[in-house]
Amino acid sequence: MRVLGQLFKNRTFGAIAVLTLALAMGANIAIFSAVDALLLHPLPYPNPDQLVTVVKNFRRFSRIKVPVSPPEVLDFRDTATCLSSQAAVDTLGTFTLTGGGEPELVPLMHVTASTFPMLGVKPLLGGLFTAEEERFGRNHVAVISDKLWKRRYASAPSIVGKNIEINQESYRVVGVIAPILEYRFAADIWTPLAFSPADLTPQRRGFQYIDVIGRLKPGATIQQARAEFDSIAARLHRQYPAYQQSGFSLDVEPLVEKVAGDLRRPLLVLMGAVGMLALIACVNVSNLLLARGVARRKEIAIRAALGATYDRIVRQLMMESLVLAAVGDAAGLLLALAGLHLYGQFGPPGLMHSARPTLNGWVMAFSTVLSVAASLVFGVAPALETSRVNLNEALKANSHGSAGGRLWLRESLVALEVAVSLVLLIGAGLLVRSFARIEHTSPGFHAQNVLTAELFLPVAEYREPQQITAFQDSLLESVSSLPGVIVAAAADDPMPFSGHFAGGDVEVVGRVARSNQPVPVVFQSRVTPGYFQAMGIPLLRGRYLMPEDNHDAVRVAVIDQTLAERFFPGENPLGRHILTRERLDCAIVGIAGPTKYRDLAAPPEPVIYLSALQSPGPSISLAIRTALDPLMVLSAVRARVAALDPNVPVAHPATMDQRLADSVARQRFSSQLMMAFAGISALLAAIGIYGVLAYVVDQRRRELGIRKALGVPVSNLRGLVLRQGAMPIGAGVVLGIGGAVVLTRVLKSLLYEVSPLDPVIFVSVSLGLVAVALVAILVPSARATQIDPLEALRSE
Repeated sequence: MRVLGQLFKNRTFGAIAVLTLALAMGANIAIFSAVDALLLHPLPYPNPDQLVTVVKNFRRFSRIKVPVSPPEVLDFRDTATCLSSQAAVDTLGTFTLTGGGEPELVPLMHVTASTFPMLGVKPLLGGLFTAEEERFGRNHVAVISDKLWKRRYASAPSIVGKNIEINQESYRVVGVIAPILEYRFAADIWTPLAFSPADLTPQRRGFQYIDVIGRLKPGATIQQARAEFDSIAARLHRQYPAYQQSGFSLDVEPLVEKVAGDLRRPLLVLMGAVGMLALIACVNVSNLLLARGVARRKEIAIRAALGATYDRIVRQLMMESLVLAAVGDAAGLLLALAGLHLYGQFGPPGLMHSARPTLNGWVMAFSTVLSVAASLVFGVAPALETSRVNLNEALKANSHGSAGGRLWLRESLVALEVAVSLVLLIGAGLLVRSFARIEHTSPGFHAQNVLTAELFLPVAEYREPQQITAFQDSLLESVSSLPGVIVAAAADDPMPFSGHFAGGDVEVVGRVARSNQPVPVVFQSRVTPGYFQAMGIPLLRGRYLMPEDNHDAVRVAVIDQTLAERFFPGENPLGRHILTRERLDCAIVGIAGPTKYRDLAAPPEPVIYLSALQSPGPSISLAIRTALDPLMVLSAVRARVAALDPNVPVAHPATMDQRLADSVARQRFSSQLMMAFAGISALLAAIGIYGVLAYVVDQRRRELGIRKALGVPVSNLRGLVLRQGAMPIGAGVVLGIGGAVVLTRVLKSLLYEVSPLDPVIFVSVSLGLVAVALVAILVPSARATQIDPLEALRSE
C-alpha cells in the first residue's frame, strides 16, 4: 500500500501513466487472444497436433489443396496405415428444415460415424449414430446441435427418438451435442455420410467435395504420412490412367494450419503493430518517470543521507514500476475484455471460422509476462538515473540540478517514439491506400440496387427438371411484376462474392489439349434469361441467353472475356463448341464482360454461363434489380415464394453491395485497427515530445529569464526551444523512414496495387507526423516566451 500511495501521490502522473499502459496492454492482450485462438491453440480437441487433413493437388489445372472424391475416401480407408482413425465430411451442406416452426435453411454436414470419437465429442443428450447407419438407405438419422435444440425445440429432452423433416424427408434424432467449433465440422445438424453405388463408380473420381480428416497413430510423423500417401497416389496413377492426365497428387497437412488460413500474416502484422505500440507506451511512461524523478531528487537524497544504499533505492523504484505495470495491466485486461465484446457484437461476420478469442489461461499468462516485461522496459533507465543523486546539490533548497544527463536520455527516448510511430503510421497508410484501391475496383458488374437471396428446393418434392423449371419460371414472373422491380433472374450456383463457387476444367471441341500446359479452373454458372441485365454484366459480342434456349434447343453458352482470351487468343469464339466439366457440348453464342467472383483484389477468373432452362438444379440464387432500395421488396419476395411453396425458405438475403462490402471486411478491419494503433502511437509521441520540452523549459527557466532580461528577442527564445525539440524529431523521422523501408516489405503480400515504398505515403505520413510534433512543441515554446525574468531570478 505504501508503494501505491507513493506512486499515485501525483494523481495526474498516475492517471496518464495508467491510461497509457492500459491502451497499449489492452491492444496487445486483445490481439494476442486472437493469435492464441487461431495460431497457437486453434483446435479444442484432444491431441490436436495429431489431426491432419488429406488434400489433392492438380498442378496442371493450377488447383491445390482441394477435397477428394467418394471413391478415394474408401481407397484411403483401406490402404492408409499411418492413421489410427479417419473421418470424411461432405462439404456441400445447407438444407431446409421443416416442421416445428417456420421452414429455414440450416447448415448440415454429412459425416462418417468416426468423426465424433476422433474429435472427442460426446453427446449431451441421447447418443451418436454408428457405422452401420452409414449404409446407403439406412442413413436417415441425425445428431443436432444444442443451439438448434434450444432455439427450435425449446430444450425438450423428448427430441431424442423423434423425427424431423430435412428436405421433405424424415430423419430420426439420435442425440444432441455441444457446438463443434472448427469450421470444417461446424453445423446445426449432422447426418451419416452414406455413398450410393453410383457415388463409388470410377466416373465419380472427378467429383471433389469430400474433406478427409485423420488422426496420426502415436509415434507417426507428418513426413511418414506424406510418404505413404505419395505411394497411394502412385498406385492410383497406375490403376486409373486418367489421373496421369490431370497431374494428380496427394498431400497431408496439419489441420491446425488450415484453421488460420490466410489470416496468419495479417494477425502477425497486427501483433507486431501492437508490440510497437507497447514500446511507445513504455517509452512515454519512462519519460514520465524521468520527469517525476527530478521532483523526487530531495526525497532520494534524504533516503541516501539516512543510509539507504544505491541498490535499495533502485529496488524501491523498480518495485514502483512493477506496481504501475500491474495496475496498467489490470486496466488493459478490462479494455481487452470490452474490445473482444465489441468485436463479438460489431466485428465483421465470418472473419474467424473457429472459436472466438477469449481471455483464457494462456492469454492471462501472456498478460502477466507482458506486465513484468513492460515494467523492466520503462522502469530500469528511470530507476538508475533517478537513484544517481548529488547529495549536496539535491539538498539545496531550490536547486534544479543538472539536466544534461537526463535530457539526452529523454531526447533519445523521444526520437525512438517518433521512429516507431512513423513506422506504424506508414504501415497503416499503405494498408489504407491499398484498401481504398480495392474498394474502388470494379467487379465487372453493377452492384447497386441488386437484391440477392438463396432458395433450395427439396429434392424429394422436386425430382424432375420440369418441376424445377416450372417453379423457377412462376417465381421470376411473379417477382418481376412487383412494384419497383426492373428485372428478376436466377442462377443455380452461388452468386458472386457469396463465399462459394462451382468450377472445373473445360475443353475446346476439336482442339487437342497439351498435357504439359496448365489448364485454368473455369467458374460455371447456369443462369436464366435476364441474369446479365439483372447483374449489369455487359455484352461484348454475340447475344445473351434467351427464353428459347430451353431443354428442347441446342445447348448454348455465353463465355466471359477472360475465358475468350485464354482459350481463343486472336480467334473468334462465336460458333465454336466447348465441353463443360460435365462433358456437355455447348455452342458459344456470346461474350460477356469479365467479372470477379470471389476476390476484388485478384484478376478476373474465366466464367462460362449456361442456360438454367436446359439443365436446372434445385439450388436457386435470385438476382433482382430494383429501382429503389432492394431491401424494400424483400418481404414481398418472401410472400411470393411462400405462395408458391410454403416449405421453401428465403435464405441469406443481402444486397450485392453488402456482399461486396463483406468480401473486403477483413482488409477493412485490418486497416482500421492499424490506423487506430498508429493514431494512438502518434498521440503518445506528441505527448512525449511535449513532456520533454516542458521539462526543458522548466529546467532552463533561470537561463531563459536572464536571456530575456538581457534583451534577447522573443522569437530567439522560441527558436531556442524549437531547435531543442527539432533534434529528436528529426532523428526519429530519419530512423523511422529507415525502419519503414525494411519492415513494410512484410506488408507486400497484403497490398493491392500499392508499392511497399510508395513515395506518396512515405512523404505525406512523415510530414503529417512532423506537423503533429510541431503542434506538441508550440505550447512549451510559448511558455518560454512568457517567463518573467524577475520571477525566474527571485526563485534562485
